[in-house]
Amino acid sequence: MAKWQSHPEYPAAVLALLAELDIADRVLLPIRSLVECSLARIYWADWRRSDARDPKWTTTPGDHDEPELHRVDGWPEFGVGRVERKWSRRARLWMSWHSIDAWHVADWFVNAVSDGDEWLLNLDASGHPKKLMKCGTLDRLVHEATKGLRQRNAQAARELVLGPNDEHFVADLGAGHTLVRMLSIAALRREGALMHHCIGLGGYDPFLDDPNVLLLSVRDPDGDSLATLEVQSGYIRQFRGRGNSEPAPAVMDLVSGAAHVHGWQDWRDRPRSRDRDPGSAAILRDPPHTRRRE
Repeated sequence: MAKWQSHPEYPAAVLALLAELDIADRVLLPIRSLVECSLARIYWADWRRSDARDPKWTTTPGDHDEPELHRVDGWPEFGVGRVERKWSRRARLWMSWHSIDAWHVADWFVNAVSDGDEWLLNLDASGHPKKLMKCGTLDRLVHEATKGLRQRNAQAARELVLGPNDEHFVADLGAGHTLVRMLSIAALRREGALMHHCIGLGGYDPFLDDPNVLLLSVRDPDGDSLATLEVQSGYIRQFRGRGNSEPAPAVMDLVSGAAHVHGWQDWRDRPRSRDRDPGSAAILRDPPHTRRRE
């Protein structure tokens, strides 16, 4: 067992992080060991450094004049369940700060396992991939993920050609931009390849047959993808740009009109909400006019 895994609270910490990653079990299981020796290891190290400064309180990372203060000790005065409360809180905070990068890395793992990348077999004495163990920071992991996905996605996009039944027009967003619904596995594969994220890796395929789920793509005047949305039961669950980045403000402004017309709401406002994607909130502010094709 590696040193970082020997702490008695480590299992609870990892379980909390996996829950916040919110990846379907059938997608997570093949990559779980990769997540644990990379994202979970770095997440654990981040909190150990934070605890060395103050085990009870932490602040939102970044350059802030008045950073927000968060209590992270699990409220021991509440008795039983302190460890679970502690790591549930910490995992939720860590993902609120780093979710885009974490999902980007997870996308890379799914691709690597699917393709049988050679680096998966180059292991250290503990059985962990050396490529991951040399990454001591989340930034370094993101760098490796971006490098690993770039070549694969470019090739996949060149090979996919869509037919008339693969996508459906949803709305004219203005300035030559459109919103389309993806209706086929081929459409999802192409979107994922072009946008460098996980929508084309199979985990979203079952949603194609679900009338309560919309998988949407924002297109520029040339038909190129600018952003991808997932809407479930009228709530915007995800809104992502290339490489799982936050969409450009101009793209958010365009989509906010469609959200207003269709009555889509922020995922965090649904009953029994858990925070998922801050982008869903950003596009619902001050929606401009949009045109909808009947």
